[in-house]
Amino acid sequence: MSHDCDCSDAQDQIYQYLDAELDESTAASVRAHLEDCSGCHDSFDFERRLKMVIRNHLNEDMPESLEAKVKELLRQESG
Repeated sequence: MSHDCDCSDAQDQIYQYLDAELDESTAASVRAHLEDCSGCHDSFDFERRLKMVIRNHLNEDMPESLEAKVKELLRQESG
């Protein structure tokens, strides 16, 4: 299959593709490349799963002691 996206392009645009920030034409080129290239597809799949894990952990409550430390460090940084 011929398309306008090579491995370098796909890797450069993987995060925008994951976040649905590409125009439809570019997204279609990246999608076609991922379907044809197992190496890029494996990288995409890893990034997609990593993003899901991070999103799931961001929904968990932070311990109050950690939250207090982070807030204090932010105050020190800005002050």
